[in-house]
Formats: sequence, structure tokens, C-alpha cells
Amino acid sequence: MNAQATAAKPARTSHGEAWGALTRTHAAITGRLQESLAAADFPPLPWYEVLATISEAPEERMKMGDLAEALVITRGGLTKLVDRLVKAGLLERTFCETDRRVSYATLLPAGRALLDEMRPVVVTELKAAFAAKLSAAEADALRETLERVRISACGAE
Repeated sequence: MNAQATAAKPARTSHGEAWGALTRTHAAITGRLQESLAAADFPPLPWYEVLATISEAPEERMKMGDLAEALVITRGGLTKLVDRLVKAGLLERTFCETDRRVSYATLLPAGRALLDEMRPVVVTELKAAFAAKLSAAEADALRETLERVRISACGAE
């Protein structure tokens, strides 16, 4: 094997293997969620993620920048997604009265209703993906571990 081929192939380390397992698991669960939502004639998973994230915010309203950060999506990508949800009558987009550069996404009653309909599909699929293999304590430990990795990757302390 030449040096160039060796450099292009990632080293098999514990961290590299963990990364691979994480990406494959994410893809498998995301695919399962997407398929279940589509089978139930619901919008795609990103719509659910936006609605669910905003629903947990005070007054079911979030700054667009905070929402982009929470969803780990670019601001441009989020703007396009939120625009589709606004057009569907699920969200309202408003601007800060004192700083027009700041905008908010607010959950509308139709968005709350759709989220309430979609949530059982998502919960069922997540239970199927996790519950058979992880106890609640193991799931909590996994969440804590992944949160530490996320914080490290984001450069936060």
C-alpha cells in the first residue's frame, strides 16, 4: 500500500470506532423515524425537530439563532426550514421590536396540534430502537456521555 492510500484511510482507534458507530446508529434511527413519519402521512423529521424544540422553549418561542444552535443547523438552512413551516401555518416568525436583526419563531396552535399527532410515532420508534437493548439508566448514561462529547466538539468547557 502506498503512502497516499495509507493517509486517506482513517486510523482504527477507539475514538474513530466510536465515531463510526455513532454515525451508523444515527443514520439507522433517523431512517427509521423518517420512514415511520412518512408511512403515517406526516411531514419529514426536521419539521418535527423544529416543532418539538420550540415547544420546550418559554412561551413556545425561540430566537432563530438559538434554534439553529439547538438543532445544530446553519442559520441559512434553518431560515429555509422555518419559512416552510410558516407557509404551512405551523409557526409564526416575528422580529424583535428593539433590534430588527433578531427574529423569533413561535409555535402556532396548528403547529402544536401537528406536534401532538407526530409525537406518538416518534416515541414508539425511539422505544423500539432503544428499549430492547438499553435500560433507562443505560440510556441516561449514553445521553450524558454524548453530551460531554458534544460539548468538547463545540469547544465549550
